[in-house]
Amino acid sequence: MPGVVLIVMLYPIVKWYYYSFLTVHGVVFYFPWTDGDAQKLFIKIVRGLAFVLLFLSLDTVLWQKREKIMKIDELQLAVKDIADHALLSGHFLFKLYQFAAKKKIVFDLKVLDFFQYVINKIAAHNPRVGLIEEWEYLKQLMDMCTHRTIEIKGEELVPGHIWNRSVPALSLMTWIENAVSYSPIGKTIPIVIEWIREKDTTIFMVRNRIASENKNKGTGKGLELVNRLFEPLKEDRVNLAYRIEEEKYFVVELKFMN
Repeated sequence: MPGVVLIVMLYPIVKWYYYSFLTVHGVVFYFPWTDGDAQKLFIKIVRGLAFVLLFLSLDTVLWQKREKIMKIDELQLAVKDIADHALLSGHFLFKLYQFAAKKKIVFDLKVLDFFQYVINKIAAHNPRVGLIEEWEYLKQLMDMCTHRTIEIKGEELVPGHIWNRSVPALSLMTWIENAVSYSPIGKTIPIVIEWIREKDTTIFMVRNRIASENKNKGTGKGLELVNRLFEPLKEDRVNLAYRIEEEKYFVVELKFMN
């Protein structure tokens, strides 16, 4: 019914446009109107509408298919992020348990609050948090690691808008846990956390000395999980890199670009 109504409405408009309006302005595409031309014009209109409808139908089908593929890809990425975050959370919690078992952490109310925070992140399946939130709990973790010396440099250089950027939950803390686990025992060689401000970039860097017995052991499974969680953030102008300096220092470098 809508198609019939459309054809009935279009017929006089098309006839007027080609045989009255254009001819008045000196543009003629057809011979003068005759009685037998009504059926011919009607057929042309039907063919034109059929072509338009076919094109729109094909475009709709292709777009729906593309949209379905995009939604599936987004869902797969979301599930992957949640799965990787769950693995990271479990790995991180296990490492904290090892620290506690070796009496490297003295329990108090702040420590219990920190453990509750980690457990909540595991239960909530929230793969990302604000940088400021991660940083505050990172400093709590550093206070707990009394068996290592950890230095913070350049915190005052971080612009306010950078603190609002998002990062995978527990990611920065995993780098500190990794630095503590793979650095020499004792407090003589510090683990350095440094914020560096460049023209259009803010850099978060962790630098630790690699204990001699750990030089051939890799960088730990936690870093592999964190690296996977940061992959989707490249679109948000966040870049992550690891490197070895002077064959004895392990460096994590996270760049936030404006």
